[in-house]
Amino acid sequence: MDHDVERDMLPIFLRQVHLKKLSGHLYVMARDFHISLNLIKGILVNGMSTRFDEKLPVILHLMGRINEEQYNFLGGLHQFSDDQVAEILLDHNFAKKKDIYYARIYQLRRIAISTFSLQRGKWIFTAGEPDPPLRETYEIPLAGILIEGARTIDHISFYAGKWQSHVPVLFKEIPLDIEIYFTERERDFYAAVQRQGALSCRELISRLNILPMDFWRSVLAFHLLGILEFEKRAGASDISRDIVALLELNQRMQDSSISDLELLGLPAAAAAAAVESARAGLLIRFAAERFGSAAAPEIKKIASQVCQRLQVLAARLDVEPILQAEKPRREFSTAAKSRHVESLLTGGVPGRKFSPAAAPRAAVVAASAHERAWALLLQSKESYERREFDKAIPKLKQAIKLEPGQGDFYYLLGLCQSEVEIMENDAEINLKKSVELKSWSADPVYALGILYRGQGKLKLAERCFQRVKEIAHDHTGASRELVDLRRQKAGGKDKVPFLKKKIF
Repeated sequence: MDHDVERDMLPIFLRQVHLKKLSGHLYVMARDFHISLNLIKGILVNGMSTRFDEKLPVILHLMGRINEEQYNFLGGLHQFSDDQVAEILLDHNFAKKKDIYYARIYQLRRIAISTFSLQRGKWIFTAGEPDPPLRETYEIPLAGILIEGARTIDHISFYAGKWQSHVPVLFKEIPLDIEIYFTERERDFYAAVQRQGALSCRELISRLNILPMDFWRSVLAFHLLGILEFEKRAGASDISRDIVALLELNQRMQDSSISDLELLGLPAAAAAAAVESARAGLLIRFAAERFGSAAAPEIKKIASQVCQRLQVLAARLDVEPILQAEKPRREFSTAAKSRHVESLLTGGVPGRKFSPAAAPRAAVVAASAHERAWALLLQSKESYERREFDKAIPKLKQAIKLEPGQGDFYYLLGLCQSEVEIMENDAEINLKKSVELKSWSADPVYALGILYRGQGKLKLAERCFQRVKEIAHDHTGASRELVDLRRQKAGGKDKVPFLKKKIF
């Protein structure tokens, strides 16, 4: 039986796969591509996608494992399967087997996460383990995929319409075995929701002063892992009330005597933040997808029209306060216009040659920011190898200001700070940031585990080393650390109290 993506959301289904440890084959059909995922006991083991940007050569190029020339050589092989491309890469010595292994893990995670942003399509799940068995399998837990997928969701109307009047029910604490997957900001959000008590999602958004998008992404991340459930509040408004309110708003929109702010239920002197909050609330409440099968097609059509008018209304409100009195236009001759167009196309002044020395300082800095950042990284690596951490740390902070989205910078900064005792908290923050930006790499997770072990946080350290093994099964360092931790546990249990020891 096939399911509609709009009615049966894939993230909710993947939650069931994770919690119930289901096995089977998930096939997703969209307009221009299809996705196939194989799952065994709640773990992603293999899959493929026909999307161009999810092909193995593209992933290897994105990870920096093949250069531009090698990537261009593989450009004509997109009709081949990923397994065939992997064999070609190995035959031509373009990549090592270890590189392909990491790329396949990153590719599978990326394919699975991409299903969270689908808006239209069909999906089918066939239960049971693959027959015949798969030639290659990768053990990728769904926990990390569910959290990262929740962070990418752009359309929240389905979840808001379903749960905005419900009360989130949380565990007392985030379980240690999955705490590593969450960012510090998400853990702070979880604690903040706990402190608010039994409030509905709609009330929490207002009380926490948080954007609806950020709220639903965070709530969904915890819900998908089963540590947050939704409880229906007694007396919560039903769909029929919202339909009545929708029809009333539609009728008021057709009345030209009612101002835009009155439609939103706001006074004439309302602040821009209040306008945006009211508009976002109405868009969520009256989204056509929210009504589902509980309303006639005519109601959904009206809901779509109302949302379109709300978008136009918002644009109008954003522009009107900023409008200034128009100044008379200057008229230009034909020759002047041509010179003006020439200056726009060439980026210079007509009749004058461009001199690099005369370029604005800001333009030069912006153009070389990328090169400067990587030059600072190389200098920092040299300082790190000489154990000159006090020299490496400020350079890495400067590099991060120039290129804030590079996981390598945060990774090396975390390594340097972990060597300085008073900076261990900063090291933890930066290593976690590196884990977010380099989700395919085991290195920052391993470094975080080493840091936790040094701090005596053995449970967190063990979880980090286990996750390293999930990403890179043959990681010898993580294997050795796990063995040492288990021996330490066993040794602690077998210790005999001093008073019970036989002295003679």
